[in-house]
Amino acid sequence: MAQTENKLRIPETLRKVKNIVGIFSAKGGVGKSAISLQIALALKDKGFKVGLVDADIYGPSQSVMLNSSPGELQLTQDQIIEPLAKEGIKFISMGLISNEKMPVIWRGPMVSGAVMQLLSQTNWGELDYLIVDTPPGTGDVQLTLLQRIPLTSSIVVTTPQKVAISDCKKGIEMINKLNIPISGLIENMSWFQPDQSEKKYYLFGKDGGKNLSVEYSLDLLAQLPLVELSEEDNIQNNPILKKEFVNISDKLAVSINNLKEKKSTGIPQINITQ
Repeated sequence: MAQTENKLRIPETLRKVKNIVGIFSAKGGVGKSAISLQIALALKDKGFKVGLVDADIYGPSQSVMLNSSPGELQLTQDQIIEPLAKEGIKFISMGLISNEKMPVIWRGPMVSGAVMQLLSQTNWGELDYLIVDTPPGTGDVQLTLLQRIPLTSSIVVTTPQKVAISDCKKGIEMINKLNIPISGLIENMSWFQPDQSEKKYYLFGKDGGKNLSVEYSLDLLAQLPLVELSEEDNIQNNPILKKEFVNISDKLAVSINNLKEKKSTGIPQINITQ
């Protein structure tokens, strides 16, 4: 592999994290942040210790979905960030550091540095899974994450739209070139089905993500529908989606176990003869 642990300087704060999973989308607006949160919550519901880092510097949204504010942040004496505890998961976001009305106007290296700080200067402690909600695109930030963080695996998110599929291919190619395992692909916004109706409306095209998973021999983890929500509801408590994310988290856990078994059995055996 191009990325191996002996080539990485793993930050002390990440050394007790068993698995780091990057959620990637080469195009914005495909629902990656909501999916990252729901995967983290589904893993937590299975009894795992889970962390979530909102590394989408330009458009952090996890702080809004988890109803958190900058005033809740605390630093240790060593200037290490204490993650917030929200809905049973450890959590940090750029949205807790920057003003929500103030745009982040940084060049690539500054953004990459900020992402690394969020990951490496947070006191994660012992975790079974750290879910990384990455910024959309295939630029400096994504390369930094793929090359400098010991990702166990990744998940790719797209919608069925042709434009999203085209961008998603670039993201898959980037991840493959850096030899990062992909546990599967999620097609979001696959259709809209009104409550009390059997009819599905394919608003963004049909089966784009499904066909892409076949093209790249990826496991299709789910085709997620658009759902109706009232003002009192939030997306992470929707029963239809919660059931889907139970299945997704099951598949992710199996995939990571298989990757680790393959890695442990893939150590070459050397026979020494005299």
